[in-house]
Amino acid sequence: MNVGTVVVDASTLVAAVASTDSLGDRARATLRGHRRAAPHLIDAEVGNALRSMVLRGDLTDGVGDSARLMAERLVHRRHPIHGAIAARAWQLRHNLGFYDALYIALAESLHCQLITADNRIARAFKDHDLISTITPDD
Repeated sequence: MNVGTVVVDASTLVAAVASTDSLGDRARATLRGHRRAAPHLIDAEVGNALRSMVLRGDLTDGVGDSARLMAERLVHRRHPIHGAIAARAWQLRHNLGFYDALYIALAESLHCQLITADNRIARAFKDHDLISTITPDD
């Protein structure tokens, strides 16, 4: 397994850059010290989530923009989502949506952990040894 690299999904990245609660603390601590990889769609997913937070009033425009820029810097490598990655994500379609499956397919391809705060991914692949779920402290 590639212990120096992790695949980060949008749920974890949004928590790391926009959450001030224990989930945000856990996300930041978990990502620290790793090279972070993601499929190219990460920026669109993070941008959409941050936009929703701004529209709900959870974040100000300025904080949302700063969080978006920070998220861009936190991902060291963005991987294309075609070819073998897309084919593997398609194979996983019965358990999870295609976008989410791309993160799993990338982690498998890189032989590294996927760090997620998304309970749907955690439930759908609870026995998958490459998936590490972060949760808020109880």
